[in-house]
Parts: sequence; structure tokens; C-alpha cells
Amino acid sequence: MFIAAIETSGPRGGVALADDDELLGEESFEEGMVHGRALVPALDRLVKKAGIRPADLGLVAVDVGPGSYTGVRVGVAAARMLAMAVACPVAPVVSLDVLAENAEDLEDFVCPILDARWEQVYAATYRRDWVWLRTGGPAAWSPARLVERLPRDMTVFGGGVDRYPAEFAGFARGPAEWAVPRAEVVALLGWQAFQAGSCGDHNLLRPLYLRPTEAEVRFGVAETPRPPEC
Repeated sequence: MFIAAIETSGPRGGVALADDDELLGEESFEEGMVHGRALVPALDRLVKKAGIRPADLGLVAVDVGPGSYTGVRVGVAAARMLAMAVACPVAPVVSLDVLAENAEDLEDFVCPILDARWEQVYAATYRRDWVWLRTGGPAAWSPARLVERLPRDMTVFGGGVDRYPAEFAGFARGPAEWAVPRAEVVALLGWQAFQAGSCGDHNLLRPLYLRPTEAEVRFGVAETPRPPEC
């Protein structure tokens, strides 16, 4: 089954094309928020290079966040349109799950942490059991509250750790390259979701924001987000 994968939650973004769990091609965008203009041409190049048609796609996998609100909206909108056009299901993939897969050299526990602004971070925790199993989150936390919940044998990494180095100083820290989400991993996790029967209709696809957007707060539609207290 041919899978188109879209990753736009981070500042770079990219797309990939896979045949089941075999990667056929991947393109990363230029640095900066260029997802909107780069996404469709990049996917078109991958499909043509593979010698298939868009109608041959059997699944669209997309990173639904958390992450850049604008980037996630672009990716989800593109995934919905593509899935509707070719009449195939969609696989929503959590960005923190994608990042956890980068820690392939670890054998115990890992916590990718994203800078969520408003003195908060997005985080999820994982333990290794052949594959990474999510044990907590995803959720938005204050850095201090998250640190209280993390066991000391946890390895942390990501933009949230860079933003709040003092709070996470007591933990082992993963390398910077782990913090880059890859479309190749989105394709793999989408394939796994399809095998598990957890894909759905494009009309049900929604971004995973975890809290109100800045625009909603600015225009009084929602209150300034506060981290959970427990």
C-alpha cells in the first residue's frame, strides 16, 4: 500500500512516500515556515519519481501536533484534501511520538519536550518495549510541574529543554538532532496505525493543539491557557 506522509509541526517540515513500511522517497523543506507553498510540489515530485499516480495512494499519514499552530493547520488541511481526492483513509500521528522514534539508541525511558510558549512545554513520556510505548501525555505543562512528574532516569530532549535548561539540568539530555521530526517516521507510524485499525475518515481529522490558540485568546474566544495542576 502506498502511503503519503506529511510532517509540518516543526519549523522545517517535509513529506515522504512509502510502500507499506518501505521508504520510497522523502523531501525536507527549507528552514522556515514554507510548508504551504512547498508541500504539494514536493509530494507531486515524489509520486512522479515513484512512477505511480495520486489515485494509487492507499493512506495519508499526517503529523497532527502538538507544534506550530500554523504548520499543523497546513498539514492537516493538505491531508484532508488529498485523502478526499483519492478516497483513502487518514492516519493522525502525534508529533511527540514521531520525535520519540529518533531516540533509537536508547533502551529505557525518553521524554521529548517542545517549547509551547506562555511559559509552558508540550511533553509525553515513553518506555522501550521493543518499540516506544507512550506512558504519559501528550499534554501542556509548566516546566516546573513537568519536572516534578519525571523520574530521574528519564532522558529529555527538544526545544523545551533548550528553552528551560535550568529546570531540566538534572536529567540526561539527548542530542539536538533528535528534536527534528521526520516525514519518514510519520509514514512508518501511519502504517502501524493502519495495521492496528486506528485510521479514519478525512472529515474526522483534527489538529492536536492541547490548548487554545493565541488568536482565540487575543480575541476573547478563550482564556489564557494554564498548565494542569495534577
